Amino acid sequence: MKPEKEKYLAPDSNISKTGYRALFVLFKLMELPRTRDEILELFSKDPILKHDISKDTVTITVNTLKKAGCIISRPSQRTSNKYVLKSHPFNLHFSMENIDALQALRESIITFQDLYLLIYLNNFYIKIAHLAPDEETKNILIYKHPLTEINYDILNELVIYARIKKPINICYDSPENKKENLDFIPEYLTFESEKLYVWGYCKKYDEFAYLRVDRIKRVNLITAYSVPEENIEFKKPVETVVYKLKGYSALMYGENKEETVTYEDKNSEYPLTISAEVSNRFNFFQRILSYGTDCLIISPESAKAELKEHLKNIKAGYENEKY
Repeated sequence: MKPEKEKYLAPDSNISKTGYRALFVLFKLMELPRTRDEILELFSKDPILKHDISKDTVTITVNTLKKAGCIISRPSQRTSNKYVLKSHPFNLHFSMENIDALQALRESIITFQDLYLLIYLNNFYIKIAHLAPDEETKNILIYKHPLTEINYDILNELVIYARIKKPINICYDSPENKKENLDFIPEYLTFESEKLYVWGYCKKYDEFAYLRVDRIKRVNLITAYSVPEENIEFKKPVETVVYKLKGYSALMYGENKEETVTYEDKNSEYPLTISAEVSNRFNFFQRILSYGTDCLIISPESAKAELKEHLKNIKAGYENEKY
């Protein structure tokens, strides 16, 4: 008795052999060009087609594929007597709406600060880029992401050294000072304005700083560190900013480890007064701006001035917009 699988694939099954043969040849030609004899050899190894082998069958099947819209060159000396599949109408293509949705997905990953997920997604987009309708959208899938200019070997080293807080020497190409060597202890990496930054202690300037990863040209581990041992463990510089909230923002506010509600009066115009310990000014002001007119910064004056500058830039952007 034949195994059940063999029964299912027997010539007297309900499979349309003509359709099956056409798909079979199409898939084999999508892999690589083949001669008639090579196709016949593949037929002989298939449980459905092995009892229906002839040169005419190959010719008829190729002509069927051509009628279905495939462009297949005839065997010739130039093609080493092989059928060459030049194109077929069964390709899946993305529309611009699809591309926009894929980009929106990638941008959402950036907001989650998930570096490795972004890398996996970028690699996936590279694999499916051939489905894009044109070169412009293909390039969007491959290149339009915040890791485009980043050396992945350098990125991997930064991730490793930030995890173990090891001192390193980097070559940093800054806009102001051009290329300079910096002793640096990386602590963590974040996305800011769709750019990847590494945060840590910079010995040259004796401060907690953040550097754009795409501007880092070299990373070397420092085996003998000249900074005293007690300075290796450092604290991030923190600025205390006091602000008030009202309306829906006050109603929905939730405390976090960097902030404390110092005063609460439900009858006041601004029911909540909050003290925030700020080490990442960019992230802080992004959140403050999200409160809109519900937020009022009380101190320090430098924070109030910076918020005004942000608002001025936003206003200028709209005023300069060309419709």
